[in-house]
Amino acid sequence: MTAAMLAALAAQYRVRPGRHDSITGGRPPLAAALLRGQPVATAAARLSALFSLCGLAHRLCAELAVGAAGASAEHKRDDVTNAAHAAMLMRETLAVHLRCMWTDWPVRLAAAAPHTLPDVESVDSSDWLERHVLGMPAQKWLAHWTDDPRGCLAAWCARAATFPARLLAACRAHADTMRATPRPLIIDETRLSELAAAIAESPVFAHAPVQRGLPAETGVWTRSDDPRALEYDTPWLRIGARVAEVARLAAGDDGPSALRFGARTCAPGEALGWCEMSRGVLLHWVRLAPGDAARIEDYRVVAPTEWNFHGQGTLAQALSRLDPACGDGTFAARVGAWMGAFDPCVAYVVDTDGA
Repeated sequence: MTAAMLAALAAQYRVRPGRHDSITGGRPPLAAALLRGQPVATAAARLSALFSLCGLAHRLCAELAVGAAGASAEHKRDDVTNAAHAAMLMRETLAVHLRCMWTDWPVRLAAAAPHTLPDVESVDSSDWLERHVLGMPAQKWLAHWTDDPRGCLAAWCARAATFPARLLAACRAHADTMRATPRPLIIDETRLSELAAAIAESPVFAHAPVQRGLPAETGVWTRSDDPRALEYDTPWLRIGARVAEVARLAAGDDGPSALRFGARTCAPGEALGWCEMSRGVLLHWVRLAPGDAARIEDYRVVAPTEWNFHGQGTLAQALSRLDPACGDGTFAARVGAWMGAFDPCVAYVVDTDGA
């Protein structure tokens, strides 16, 4: 593959704060180009490699979608398989959260160099998480968060000496003063059917997806079981919700707050697979070739970044309200706080020329 071909495939957003068109660019429909005409058995491995930042989540969605579309004679998920999938999602989600805290947050929230995770061989243990992230027992942290998210985060930042706590304390002055009410992406049976139909109808839906005609956002703060999702109205609280999810995972909470996943057959040979992962809700849609259920006719992926970086979405509107010429010297920090909250899985550049 030539350098020109690689450049054409590369996804990138251009962020232009202070402009009406504050987000442009995006990701080409790589899944269709990669899988059209290919054997269904190759989908999971190929997409896991293509979307390597969250490869296990993409593998799971592909397996769910292809199975529900009828690639296997009998697609049934037993308790053992479900438990294995849940454990896989949990491990990868936790790893992505921690990688973001130690490598992305310093750059976006504090304009500092990325840090190396300490004691990485023990990173999946609750003791490690309580020592290096929370600075206290996970259940205690969660109890305070559930009762009062902003109060919990403020007290934690003031008291804890962990690296993530220090970063959130340093950025609060600007990251908790910019407000944008969340418009959560809702995942239920009715809306999944609607989304599957919209994805099937238009190959460009994934570039700028909408729910019932409006852009939506998805992230750890929009999990369906969180009754306080609309309260996470600043980038600071949206980022704090990621710490809360780490606390849930550290506490071994596999009840109502566990990451969800599923699949639905939409039509003969057509299905949607989905899962909650580190950045929000991931959707995979597949249509098998008529008369040859062993091959893929079309495949479409709608990742959290496509929702969150919609040109008319919550983030775009928040960025458009920023003033590059503001006199308090916090413009770059404010942009970084919003980018840290919505956490794209693809490259982006910030452009203030002409704003």
